[in-house]
Amino acid sequence: MSDKSLKSAYAEECHAIILAGGSGTRLWPLSRNLLPKQLLVLGGEQTLLQQTVTRVLEAFEPSHVWVVTNEEHVFEVRKQVASVEPALETQVLAEPMGRNTLPAIMLGLDKVVGENSKALAAVFPSDHLIGNSQAWIQDLVRASKLASQKRFVTFGVEPRGPETGYGYIALGEELDSGAWTVKGFVEKPELARAEAFVRDGSHFWNSGMFLFRVKDFLTQVAKCQPELWSWWMDRGETPLVSGYRDIPNISVDYGVVEKIDNIVVVKAGFDWDDLGSWEAMYRLGDKDENGNVIQGDVLAMDCRNSLLISEGGKLAVVGIENMIMVQTRDATLSCPMPRVQSVRDVVDRLKAEGSHLVESHPTVVRPWGSYSVLEEGPHYKIKRIQVNPGARLSSQMHHHRSEHWVVVDGTAEVEVDNEPRVLVENQSVDIPKASQHRLANPGKVPLNIIEIQSGPYLEEDDIVRFDDVYGRVKK
Repeated sequence: MSDKSLKSAYAEECHAIILAGGSGTRLWPLSRNLLPKQLLVLGGEQTLLQQTVTRVLEAFEPSHVWVVTNEEHVFEVRKQVASVEPALETQVLAEPMGRNTLPAIMLGLDKVVGENSKALAAVFPSDHLIGNSQAWIQDLVRASKLASQKRFVTFGVEPRGPETGYGYIALGEELDSGAWTVKGFVEKPELARAEAFVRDGSHFWNSGMFLFRVKDFLTQVAKCQPELWSWWMDRGETPLVSGYRDIPNISVDYGVVEKIDNIVVVKAGFDWDDLGSWEAMYRLGDKDENGNVIQGDVLAMDCRNSLLISEGGKLAVVGIENMIMVQTRDATLSCPMPRVQSVRDVVDRLKAEGSHLVESHPTVVRPWGSYSVLEEGPHYKIKRIQVNPGARLSSQMHHHRSEHWVVVDGTAEVEVDNEPRVLVENQSVDIPKASQHRLANPGKVPLNIIEIQSGPYLEEDDIVRFDDVYGRVKK
């Protein structure tokens, strides 16, 4: 089967929807809300999203590929997919807020129906690691034929062990096509039950990938989720995103898949891992002579079978075994390998405490560049801001803080209360509280400035935008 087989057989009727909006909490502290795991390079040279896009383009025409993310990530997602295929930059769809996988899929289906009401659609998470793309394409072709027969198709992975962090698919009757009917679904079982599934061979891991005929899927949405269907049907008068806040927060599994009976599962002939935990990162990583996976500036002495990662300073570790240690500039995780699923509980605790460590890294990517928090305390914050060549920030003001900018290198175009000026290295400007201001880089090299904020409230939601080239002005 050639890598063009799906394109040639289904070029006019098969579309792909890539879901790129998850938060990846089990890979904290590397993965955070503003830079989740699908946007990270976790091995190789591409991010998980870019790997997914590259693979999908082997089987689908670029015009038939849609990427759904959220407003917080949309600029970074566009940049990453455009680096793989420039035509995809305009096919990234932004949810105004997360509402789980079913609304995200329907946002993508709105575009598919506009192209072809008789289309097939395949849904792919953006944060999975898949090997052997030829086998993956062969499975897609098989699934497409089943979907054309009004079957709803999912892809199951033969378990490598009793994994408690995955969902499972219970197998029914085996079909001639090499697929099985589905008896039911089991969400993240206890260890004893997962061990029984592996022993008797009665279950596959649920890969979270689906393929279906769009018309059949929408019929089931109308039947199973009438509130969501009403929102969908009103899209001719009101854009889908405008009603997003009021629709149910529900996954495609709970909302549709587990409620219908014409589901079949195709056994994956490809290698699959969802990189959903640090244990998976260890299992897939390159190990040294002591069984350790080491990344970054790490000094390991008398350590065995551990995952040791540093993206901050020197991480020195002595005499540990079967452990995970991950260090960033502002947080460190230490966890026994068997307790890896507890990382999600850590994130939940941090959320309950209102910790910013869940939201972002010290360096935050923006469409115009990035900023890094160097130091902060009561009533002050110090940032390093980098503005890409030719980029400019929004025209904005702050109610609660004043700012002082110092140019480190590059050339800055600054406007404060409609008074423009140009600053170069070691020059500075004061931005009084409640003044309208703007920063731009007219040069051909990155602009770096130090920003000192002072005031009683210094969070990012104290921004009032008046004009923005990236469309972030709230209507």
